[in-house]
Amino acid sequence: MPVTDHPFLDSFSLDIEGKQARYAELLRELPAGLSEWAVHPGLGTAESRAVDPDGWRVRRSDYAFLTSPEARELVRQEGIAVIDYRALQQTWSRIGTPR
Repeated sequence: MPVTDHPFLDSFSLDIEGKQARYAELLRELPAGLSEWAVHPGLGTAESRAVDPDGWRVRRSDYAFLTSPEARELVRQEGIAVIDYRALQQTWSRIGTPR
């Protein structure tokens, strides 16, 4: 049954200052296996600032990194396969494991 092999990372636990450099470092050091990163991308629009006045900066910083050419290149260089939760759900359903 697929499960994460490494500690869970929530982007709200990282400082916004230096987050892009930290993400790059984490990608370069990512060990083999299944890792889970909970990222919360957002554009930082006026609406998102109103809805989430304490978190929009985290969301904007996640979006900035995840859509950056640097992130795309690091993922390519490191041979990282990015999946979403649906891939795990499909695997679990094929082996008959309840979700």
